Order: sequence, then structure tokens, then C-alpha cells
Amino acid sequence: MAVDGTAMKNILSDAYKGSAAYLSAFTAMGSAGSAGTEVSGGSPAYARKALSWGSSSGGVVSASQVTFDIPASTTVVGVGVHSAVTAGTYYDKTTVTNQTFASQGTYGVTATFTET
Repeated sequence: MAVDGTAMKNILSDAYKGSAAYLSAFTAMGSAGSAGTEVSGGSPAYARKALSWGSSSGGVVSASQVTFDIPASTTVVGVGVHSAVTAGTYYDKTTVTNQTFASQGTYGVTATFTET
């Protein structure tokens, strides 16, 4: 059964943002149910970023944009959400338009969750 009511969609999107605390960037996507290969290295060094979620509306919630430090010779192909800044529980991922960094750079992402 698909979720029909807006109130339930908001409850579900609130639950998502309550668990999805950190965003990561991937150089390769994992198989179904598993995280991808996370970016590493660089100066300044790559690190997961904390997500600051807004209010749910109509089952949609967005976080403030985060900016990753990406090392040279890296291609970002996806992002994922996790429970902790390191290790923790992997929850979800999505592909992004591939972006290759010939030199050290930054990559900005605005995470959005939509309950359908």
C-alpha cells in the first residue's frame, strides 16, 4: 500500500532525517543495501559532513548544503547517508552526476528526501 496521507508522509520523512545524520561522497556505488567506496585523502582531508535538516512538508525534507573537500584525481559518483561521522550505520545512497577533480577541490551537495 502506498502512503496516501500527508501527515504520514511527514512522519516518515521526519524519521528519515532523525537517523540520517551524516553525508558521505562515493567514488564507486555499492550493491543494493551496501554503501559505496568512500572518498579518502586530500589536503584539507575529506570527511563526512553533518546534515542539518529542515522541516518536513508534504513528505519532503531537505538539508542545508554541505561542502566536501575532494582530493586530486578523484571522481565523485554518489553520496550516502550514515548514522555517524565515522563507521556507524549506513542507511541510504543515490547517484549524482559524475564530477572528476584533476586537482584538490570542493563538492557541494544539498540532500533531499521525498516520501512517496
